[in-house]
Amino acid sequence: MLSTSISRRSLLRIVGVGVPVFFLRTPSLVAAAGEPVVTKTRRPFARVMNTGVPVREQPSVKARLVRNLKWNEVVAVSGEVLSDESPSAYNKLWYRTADGYVHSRFMQPVENAPQPVERSVPVDGFWAQTALASIIVRYKPDPLAGSAYPMQLPFGTNLQVLEVVQGVDKNPWYRVSDGIGEQFFVPAESLRRLGADDFAPIAPEVPLHDKRIDVNIKKQIVVAYENDKEVFRARCATGARFTMDDGSVKDYGTTTGDHRIFLKTPSRRMIGGTKGQTDFYDLPGIPWVSYFTASRIAFHGAYWHNDFGYPRSHGCVNLLPEDSQWVYRWTTPVVTFGERWTKVARSDDGSLVRVF
Repeated sequence: MLSTSISRRSLLRIVGVGVPVFFLRTPSLVAAAGEPVVTKTRRPFARVMNTGVPVREQPSVKARLVRNLKWNEVVAVSGEVLSDESPSAYNKLWYRTADGYVHSRFMQPVENAPQPVERSVPVDGFWAQTALASIIVRYKPDPLAGSAYPMQLPFGTNLQVLEVVQGVDKNPWYRVSDGIGEQFFVPAESLRRLGADDFAPIAPEVPLHDKRIDVNIKKQIVVAYENDKEVFRARCATGARFTMDDGSVKDYGTTTGDHRIFLKTPSRRMIGGTKGQTDFYDLPGIPWVSYFTASRIAFHGAYWHNDFGYPRSHGCVNLLPEDSQWVYRWTTPVVTFGERWTKVARSDDGSLVRVF
């Protein structure tokens, strides 16, 4: 029998951790005393996604600098504030921390809670999601083994669990697949098993022809409609232009026109661009992928930024992971629980996507 006595402190040391949502929020207001109005945050922590992210005394780029946060540092978040004195006009969201205010651009909202261990794994495995701020995916079930990726895998990424094994440290580990390789390992308590509710269709009674999704490139907004009535809205990040090392520019703009979602997967490792160049990427565990063009442009979650409202992708439509999950569940083809790939039978059987 596998031991499950690992402590939370030990787990965090092993994995290397430092410590459907609409984008429209309550308008930014200022209290009479001049203090910003703080609203409830959706998650208790935030993970730093860049080097030297500033903490300021007030939610303003003009406010006094308190300190700079380190890459992958995890901070407790006690509230959210909208401020006009932000680094960009399209993203006014700040997080309140114990030290001050941090703009949301490179702060990923996360949970950080070890999970119950699944003592047996079905023959075809099961889907799971990272439940800690970030984890190290290793080549062996050993806390000292080499890392499978140059990066830690953040909260909200999806992997397929294939087996539970006892690690070198006598604790339970999962053998996982990222869609390309199947010999990677993570501490079992670092993943949350996804259930049927995570895949359950949203509004399946609405006919296919009465559902559509609009992607407004100019406004960087995704809007879903049922019978021409808006039912969902979220900020997004569509395809951008990348300047290469030689000064040339590559245009990865999202393809405009009418499309149909034809293929879905709960998780995909995406690799592309030119290795060694600014446009190169290798991103495992990308969650809730819904493809809608032959060139594999898709809706999917993004865990490498929190700066929606501006083009910055390689053509896909970046969304918050929970927003991409909503799209995944609401659109056709309808997903069967636990299925790795879901395809349409005919090209016109998928949900309509209009990009303009």
